[in-house]
Amino acid sequence: MSGVILAVTDDPGSALPTLASARRLASLMGGARINVLAIRVPPASAIMLTEEILTSHQAAQITADEDARIAELRRIFDGWAGTVQGPGVAAEWTDVEGLADAVIGEWGRRADFLVLERPTERDGVADRLKLQAALFDTDRPVLVVPPGPVALFGECVAIAWRDDRRTVRSVLAALRVLSQAREVHVLAGQRPGAPEPALPQILSEHGIAATRHVLPVGKGVFGEALLKKAHALGADLLVMGAYTHNFWRELLLGGVTSHMLAHADLPVLMRH
Repeated sequence: MSGVILAVTDDPGSALPTLASARRLASLMGGARINVLAIRVPPASAIMLTEEILTSHQAAQITADEDARIAELRRIFDGWAGTVQGPGVAAEWTDVEGLADAVIGEWGRRADFLVLERPTERDGVADRLKLQAALFDTDRPVLVVPPGPVALFGECVAIAWRDDRRTVRSVLAALRVLSQAREVHVLAGQRPGAPEPALPQILSEHGIAATRHVLPVGKGVFGEALLKKAHALGADLLVMGAYTHNFWRELLLGGVTSHMLAHADLPVLMRH
């Protein structure tokens, strides 16, 4: 096996797309061990943002609800795992209790890639903290999966290029999964009066042929322009750096990163 993938499952209704995305990523990597993690919410943390006092009855109810959720996730995993085990791919289930951001930080640092579902508008602060911990606390690339069924990805890849360390790190991670890419497109922003961006040397140095597309910066929301162009090109995967413009990153993300985490409807491979 050539790597380790940490797939974090949370909602039974969206677990299968997360698992399927992890399996596809393992295939693109040429094989991997997929560690599937479900995190139990401690009763005390379930009410920590309110002024309630945790009673024994509340603790018992929270524990029962978590037991039911984890049992359903395990049932889904067992059905899925029976279809994916094979040469070069293994899947293992673990459930632990703890604060999700801390658990993901600990487990994520031992993986090559993480796979998490993109939060939706109905998700709360805890769900966003999970993704932010994955992006900013693990120092690992994160595959962010959109809600709903996920189509095959990795055949037509778009790279949101910005000549800086974070984007370079995201591209280096993506090199491991470009083996089946028929097309690679570089989407580079250009501000008024700035020189036209060139194709990044990192791709040619690694033998990756790519097509450059220049997008104007300053006309509307750039994240929206990136998604529109990616769809126009038929991209099934977007690669980009992850940025935060505020030290208090648990609550605020900046610019294009924020837009993608709110609106991306295709898998996005990010790295901080």
